[in-house]
Amino acid sequence: MYKLLIVDDEAMIRKGIQVGITWSELGISEVYAAASAAEALRIIHEVHPQIMITDISMAQVTGLDLIHHIRTEMQDEEMRILVLTGYDRFDYAQQCLRMRVQNFLLKPVDEEELEGTVSKEIAELELLRKQREAESKMIRTEGTKRQMVLEDCLRALAHNKTISKAQYPKELQNTGKRQMQLAVILPQLELKDTRDGEKEFHQLTIKNICMNLIDEKGAGFTFMDFDGNILVVFLGSEITNDDTNMTVLEQSFTERIHELERILEDECDAKIKVVLGSEIDVIEKLYISYNDAFYLLEQEEKNFQDILRPEQEQNREKIISDVYESFKQAVIANAANRNYVMHIFDQFKQAVVSYNLSRRQTQKWCYELFADLYFSYVQETGEQSGGRLDVLVKTLISADREEATEITGRFIEDLLSKEDGHQHEIITKARRYIDENLEENLSVAALAEMYFMSPNYFSRLFKKVMGEGCNEYVVNRRIEKSKLLLETTSIRTSQISEAVGYKDTNYFSLAFKKNTGLSPTKYREMKQKFRSV
Repeated sequence: MYKLLIVDDEAMIRKGIQVGITWSELGISEVYAAASAAEALRIIHEVHPQIMITDISMAQVTGLDLIHHIRTEMQDEEMRILVLTGYDRFDYAQQCLRMRVQNFLLKPVDEEELEGTVSKEIAELELLRKQREAESKMIRTEGTKRQMVLEDCLRALAHNKTISKAQYPKELQNTGKRQMQLAVILPQLELKDTRDGEKEFHQLTIKNICMNLIDEKGAGFTFMDFDGNILVVFLGSEITNDDTNMTVLEQSFTERIHELERILEDECDAKIKVVLGSEIDVIEKLYISYNDAFYLLEQEEKNFQDILRPEQEQNREKIISDVYESFKQAVIANAANRNYVMHIFDQFKQAVVSYNLSRRQTQKWCYELFADLYFSYVQETGEQSGGRLDVLVKTLISADREEATEITGRFIEDLLSKEDGHQHEIITKARRYIDENLEENLSVAALAEMYFMSPNYFSRLFKKVMGEGCNEYVVNRRIEKSKLLLETTSIRTSQISEAVGYKDTNYFSLAFKKNTGLSPTKYREMKQKFRSV
């Protein structure tokens, strides 16, 4: 079903077009009306209609100006536009042709003519939709085959099985000599019952999130070993003779692993353990990194208490530094949650008093904490508030210990509080996009990119606003739609799987069964049996 927008500054004409035709019979589910170009643009931004009928002669901004804005400023080439005018002017027709208007109709327009014209545009939209579905299906099929070949090759390399370079898929052939590191992703799941595939469902969910965050960005490869463990090969830059390059890469690996860990914990509601293998410089040495990771895991399991036991001989300065570092990391990691950040900062203020920090040390750490938070905020949201750091440092210089913490607390609250309304607006838009595009790639990474945020920040923000992880929200919406299709149509399960965004029918069945307790087939049979009673 499609959405239609009618734009005309004459109320009688707007209303006549809106109620004069039974739009639902043509495949139009929603009809909107606007009295001006400004109102039309607002509706376009909010509901994204696929068809627009507009008058040319309107006050302030004409219909031609509106069309020009849609085609050039908004770069929307797909909207089907029909123009109504009371003037049979050649120059109007010329401009409409240049702006790729689908049809030019003279007022008063006959209802049957308008109905036939709109029906033609709907047929064109349907043809375009089917072509895209076919292309998308072909791309998904090819992508699935490539992924299977890539994973088979990586498994062989991880288990030190002989494989010739001629068998390498293109992705591995292009790795060359570069820094790489393997990570084993171990979800600490507390599953009550794993017999119905719940564990397999969680593993596939985590694997898909890793692929969206790592593989799709060209930052590495995700695969499973023969035991079903999730493995990620992180790729760094090509090796150079510059020693400083190693340090940059190590930081890059660490940052990516921490980001992945945080997103997985937010989206999967489970503690994630990551075990790192040794760094390698060619993919053929993958088995070394793999074996090192599992050896490290075995050693940790054997000496668990010894590893977790803190050193007893730390001096006071190191203890205080560690406490401060933990506060700072907690503030940065929870930047999307203003209330929690302020709670952490209150604890920091108490620690300043408990450890009897000097005035100078308090000033220094207050500034560092806010500066790191501000840097993270700008990096993740793209928004800058000029001069904050300069004002803070000038204020702190003359402040005593208690004043320094109070001032810094106000700066933090002011920075984060102005985001609250903006956050809700972004998540509302994201939720609407998800609901209307369930068949698309709705990964956290893809959605975050749409709204110019880092995946980690978007994930935490979504969970804060919605009360559930983004991935969980997507799954729930997909299951609801698939239940409706199973109940009301005879479409095959494999087609429903694709229609709600699952490339893998098996994964769809696992997700459906986890949500409903029944397989898609059993669910359909139950509903049909219930209706026949």
